[in-house]
Amino acid sequence: MPITQPRTGLPHDAATSRVAAGQMAVHDLRARTSIVAVEGNLRLDFRDHSLAWLGDAVPVTSITLHEGERYITPQRGVVSISTAHAKSAAFIVEPRRAENERHRFISQAVRKLTNLVKTQLQRVT
Repeated sequence: MPITQPRTGLPHDAATSRVAAGQMAVHDLRARTSIVAVEGNLRLDFRDHSLAWLGDAVPVTSITLHEGERYITPQRGVVSISTAHAKSAAFIVEPRRAENERHRFISQAVRKLTNLVKTQLQRVT
């Protein structure tokens, strides 16, 4: 089982995890989540989420993430993280930035308010 420890200087929802040789960490991640190889090389395995209904008929995509590299998930899905070599490895999973979600929420609110005002003005005239 991976060990998870909070790290200083990281977002409050990011933590360092470690996998030993032969271990695997499985994460159900949202789109735009970052996986950073902190120590050692990682192997990421996942399937295209949009084809999940096909089960094992969908090929597994494997990516090797070298120490210091970052991978950003393009879509929501389950990612298996293991070591790429016989040594243990450490990694960080950082959820997408909340600022983007706040910005999108504010943009949606402004659009909806604008549409409401336009509708009200059309009813008055």
